[in-house]
Amino acid sequence: MGRDVELKAGRWRAVVSPDRGGRLRWLGETSPQGREPWLRPLLIERGTPLGGAGVMLLGPSSPLAGLEQQVPDPACLNAGWQVTQWVPDRVTLMLHPGGGAPGSWGFQASQTLRLEEQRLEWSLSVRNLSRLALPARFGWQLHFPEDFAGAVWLDEGFDALRLPGRGHVEHRDPWCGLASLSGAGGRMVLARASAPLDTLGYERHATRSWVQLRLMTADSPRLVPLPRGEELQLQLSVDLMTPQLPPLPRLAGGTAGSADGVGGPGGPLIL
Repeated sequence: MGRDVELKAGRWRAVVSPDRGGRLRWLGETSPQGREPWLRPLLIERGTPLGGAGVMLLGPSSPLAGLEQQVPDPACLNAGWQVTQWVPDRVTLMLHPGGGAPGSWGFQASQTLRLEEQRLEWSLSVRNLSRLALPARFGWQLHFPEDFAGAVWLDEGFDALRLPGRGHVEHRDPWCGLASLSGAGGRMVLARASAPLDTLGYERHATRSWVQLRLMTADSPRLVPLPRGEELQLQLSVDLMTPQLPPLPRLAGGTAGSADGVGGPGGPLIL
């Protein structure tokens, strides 16, 4: 508690803040010239965390039939997480929200972050310890520098959002589990997930210099409350891809090898 955890894999670094909701505070690469962030670094403004990336809890956007009880407070994940394991490239943290206080929801959460060369693997598990089914959505929110607003792919097609303006918002429900952001200098971020993580929200912030991805489990009416005693497991991978070849010569009307002049040859890289 009160101490950041740094993960290392070659020239790549990730910094996790257990006492700030177990958030990923910094992610990027190092070089003789310094540190280059790929994630929008986490800041605390008037007590509110901004930027970075972290796990999320949300209630359904509309009431579920036959469900009258309140959902857990989304802010409960902002409490300090306990580090249970830490090796150079991996950390595991645990949280018991509410501490058994009367009227609070009982659940146990665990997250593991593993850093590889140009990849972050992030898992989240939640076990419902309450007497009733848990009517909540879980997932991640990630912030990237505005440099990654050049082109955005949010589904399996090759149609890109080209330079979406500030304040632009997109939703995918259901979502295919694949999204990529194309950044300055040929950099690309590829986020991949599988069911039950199947809704996506994208936003280029109206006033701040970042783009946001919110990846969550199903919203109402598809939301299925987590039964008593059951465990939810989610997996997310984030690939950080750097250009491997020098840029191709630009052709009239667009980028060489690209039908629409956006990003690299042939659209998004799908692995």
